[in-house]
Amino acid sequence: MKFALVILIAFALIGPSALAAESAASLARILDQQREIRSGLDAGTFGNLTPRQANAIRKTQTEVFALTDGKSDLGALSLDEKVRLDNALERINAEMKGTRLGQEEKEVCWRERKTGSTTKVTRCGTQAERDALRESARTYLATPRICPDCGE
Repeated sequence: MKFALVILIAFALIGPSALAAESAASLARILDQQREIRSGLDAGTFGNLTPRQANAIRKTQTEVFALTDGKSDLGALSLDEKVRLDNALERINAEMKGTRLGQEEKEVCWRERKTGSTTKVTRCGTQAERDALRESARTYLATPRICPDCGE
């Protein structure tokens, strides 16, 4: 029993620093990859991208660099910033694929209020799933609430 408690305390002391180091390495990898992509765009090595796609990637990369400016690791980002960063990276990935399927399969996250509460929840899915949810909500709101056969 005491041995398990010692291991649990040791993990609690070592775990966060190991996770922080991994988080810092992840942020460094993300930024290095984005710098590589930007230099490739500037050099014109991605010949399969249209100028519009290249500009969209540059614009999204500006958002990535602004979100991570002054941050040493991913843990320093708030939940909303993490969602924005994830969405920005997915937009870049979808543009790099350069296909309509890539746009529809891109993973997006959004924050929404839980019904009957003021708390927000984070939901994630593909862009196609998000579009389908939005369309079904519009259809639901567009249907009449009055029974058409009840008044006769």
